[in-house]
Amino acid sequence: MRRAPTIVCVSICALAMSTACGSSDSGSTPGTDAGAIPGTDGGSTPGGPAEDVRAWVDAYRAAHPGNGGMDWDLNALTPDEVAADPDAQRLLGVCGADQRPVYPRLAWEYGGADHQWINPEASALCYCVYIPVTPSTDHWAYDAALDHVTADVYVLFPDENPCRDAVGADQVAGCIGDPTNFEILVDTASYHDGADVGLALAEASTELRYILPDGSRVHLIDNL
Repeated sequence: MRRAPTIVCVSICALAMSTACGSSDSGSTPGTDAGAIPGTDGGSTPGGPAEDVRAWVDAYRAAHPGNGGMDWDLNALTPDEVAADPDAQRLLGVCGADQRPVYPRLAWEYGGADHQWINPEASALCYCVYIPVTPSTDHWAYDAALDHVTADVYVLFPDENPCRDAVGADQVAGCIGDPTNFEILVDTASYHDGADVGLALAEASTELRYILPDGSRVHLIDNL
C-alpha cells in the first residue's frame, strides 16, 4: 500500500459504463444522467436512482460485516470475488469506463493504522475516480519521467452532494470528512499501483483534479 500522504494545495475555504460519465471536454456533464445507471428505476423510487444506489450501499455493508468491516470494502475484492458477487458488480458498475467508484460508507484506507473512511455521513454518496490506463487519456495520465499521475474525480449524483453549493474544489474538500480520506481517492487513482495495465505507481506523486457538474475542471489535491 502507498505511503502516507503529504497533502498540499487543498481548497478548504469557502454513471455504469455509459457516456453518462462523459469527458469534461465533450460537453457532457459527469454524474448527471443518473437514470443511465443499470439496475436503478430511473426515478420511480422516492429520491430516484441516488436512493437506489444508497440502498445498495447500505445493504452491502449490512451483508458483509466481517473483519471489522473490511469485508465490505469493494476495492479489496479480487476479480474472482467480484465475479461471484452480483451485488458487488452492481455497485462497481455505477461509474463509466476506466473509472472506479469510491463509496465513503464502504471505503477503507490501508497502511499504518488501517481505518474506514472517517465521518462518511459528511461526504457525498459516491465519488467516481479515473484509474490507470495505457496510453494516457485526458482524464488519467502518467508522466514516467516525473513519476507523476494526474487523475480526475467527480461526484456521482451532484444534486445530492452535501457540498453542492460550495465553490470549486470545496464541493469535495468541504465534505471530505477528514483530510486522511483523500488518500483513499489517491490510492484509487493508482488502483493496484497500475499493475493491471503494466505500470508501477507505488512511489508516484499524484494530482487529483475535480470535474465540476458543469464539466469544467479544477485542481483538487496534490499527494507528494
